Amino acid sequence: MTSSLTCANCGSTGTTPIIVKFGELIGRCRNCGLIYADPRIPAEAILARYSAQYFWNEYLPANSAKGGVFDLNYFDRRYAAMLKLIETSVGAPGKMLEVGTGAGFFLKAAQRAGWQVQGIEISDEAIAFARNRLGLEVAQLPAEQLGSLADSFDVVVMFEVIEHLFEPRLVLEAVQHLLRPGGALVISTPNFDALSRFALGNSWAVLSPGEHLYYFTHKTLAALLVGCGFTSIQFHDNYAGWGLYETMNPRYTHAPDSLRTRLYSSFVASIGGFMYRRVLAAGRGDTLLCTAHNKNM
Repeated sequence: MTSSLTCANCGSTGTTPIIVKFGELIGRCRNCGLIYADPRIPAEAILARYSAQYFWNEYLPANSAKGGVFDLNYFDRRYAAMLKLIETSVGAPGKMLEVGTGAGFFLKAAQRAGWQVQGIEISDEAIAFARNRLGLEVAQLPAEQLGSLADSFDVVVMFEVIEHLFEPRLVLEAVQHLLRPGGALVISTPNFDALSRFALGNSWAVLSPGEHLYYFTHKTLAALLVGCGFTSIQFHDNYAGWGLYETMNPRYTHAPDSLRTRLYSSFVASIGGFMYRRVLAAGRGDTLLCTAHNKNM
């Protein structure tokens, strides 16, 4: 099909539809293979998803902070492996920017580990929580306006954000300019090649074109990063912070009572513990985790 959308990776137009979900199409770029929602629903409908109700009733419970009750020691432990990975990439703690801070739990853990931290976010509720409850410096700024920042950073992190962006290339190019020479980007996003997608089919909750606008594989994410000026791109498929349910999660589905979900849940419960590291090593885990460096090293 022909679309007015331009591929974020190669700049071409035209996709082949591969999935229909909730009446919306997800297509594959006929030139480079990048997968994205095409056509796209109106921006105001997408942004409406990030409401106060979503923040308190979905986001916080999913992040072990139901009702706004949280334990900072828990988040220190939860993010210890990620902070170790980041220090391995850039050295001792320095200046960090998080794009899409949410409530700020990762950024607070980084601050407690010695980083100078700053974040950007669009949700009013999340910003208020991060500022008032965690004492963080978080600007209300769409990621697409990241280039307006004047600071320089040792590391920029983007966790489960790029798939939501209207203009991922614009954002990544801005990140590249904000990083000091040799600085690192750490990025995670759902893996379109995940075993869970094949197991759960179209009910896999990642497939949600009203909020997830882009769907990446190792190949397409690496191509986009190279095109935006990054180098030394490395995928961390065996990241130590992932366990069984971060690797192959049968609960992340829009059809929890379906036979397909029940079979996958049984499979994961029975033998997943013996094989999830093999799933990760094969590049079939639920999430892509990648580090990339500013080309001006």
